[in-house]
Amino acid sequence: MKKKLVLFIYLSFSVSSFSQNFENLEYLLLASQEDQSLLFKEYLNPLVTSVNFGMGSGWANTAKTHKVLGFDITISLNTFFIPSEAKKFSTTGLSSITSSSDYLPTVLGGNTNETLSVSINDDATVFPPNEYSATFIAPSGIESDLYLNTLITPNIQISIGLPFKTDLIVRYVPTTSSKSTDISLKGVGIKHNLLQHFGPADKIPLIDLSLLIAYSNYSIDYDFQKTSSLNGVGQRATMDMNNYTAKVISSIDLNLITFYTSVGYSKGVSNLSVLGSYDLSYNVADNSEVIVFNVVDPLEVGWKKESLSGNAGISFNLPGIKLFADYTIQDYNSLTVGASIGIR
Repeated sequence: MKKKLVLFIYLSFSVSSFSQNFENLEYLLLASQEDQSLLFKEYLNPLVTSVNFGMGSGWANTAKTHKVLGFDITISLNTFFIPSEAKKFSTTGLSSITSSSDYLPTVLGGNTNETLSVSINDDATVFPPNEYSATFIAPSGIESDLYLNTLITPNIQISIGLPFKTDLIVRYVPTTSSKSTDISLKGVGIKHNLLQHFGPADKIPLIDLSLLIAYSNYSIDYDFQKTSSLNGVGQRATMDMNNYTAKVISSIDLNLITFYTSVGYSKGVSNLSVLGSYDLSYNVADNSEVIVFNVVDPLEVGWKKESLSGNAGISFNLPGIKLFADYTIQDYNSLTVGASIGIR
């Protein structure tokens, strides 16, 4: 389940091409509710971070705004360099799970055969309380499928010139289905020329200064009923990722070449919901009995991400097309490359 979901986000195309066997992420539901949240949150954390900051990247490759009704269409790829610490997380703090390892792989980590042991005490009124146990293999990561230890997120957008030296930028991918997964991407940004508000500064040749404010949303609805290893109905996971970005952009336009820089702030707010019913099987301590608990809509977990960023890039303004590349220093550093066509 998890690998197909992750790689669909990774390249935004069909997840069905990835067929290697992985332990099912839904087995983490066997842990206590507190540990479920911690495990899902830590396991998916580097993916959420990359996608969130990916949505905040690639909005502009110049501070210059369009003339009224001028436009361009831009396609870009954001390549995130995954730090080594993002490939594992500590098992410290888990109360219902024991492991012989101090660390487990995140979704961007390597393979593991680590067996996790679950032990949960019954909170019912019986005395002495029952103790339930289970074991499963910890989920592995997709490190072997990452190219040069990087994660790539794509962006497609159109920018159109409005009055008052302002650009409207729109990102939109309608709900797209591929077997078990539906995704959608939408975003809107405003880029506004700042020099016009400083009198003579607006007349300085070649130099532009703008403020960019943008919002993006990436939604995924994954139906893993067909691949789930746990009995139940209506099993699916939904993830809603939102990014808010503000940047001050400066650029020097030398006709064939544009140099640009930016400083900014990016905030990501994401939520994962695991929906449907799941039969969780445990062994009862001191006897051979197996007990099954059915849980419905068992998990909702959220992330909040914030990062300051600094960016520098170069654009080659060729006839009919613009090619650009820039490097961003932020929580996960990234390289963005892309191309745009249009009329300024």
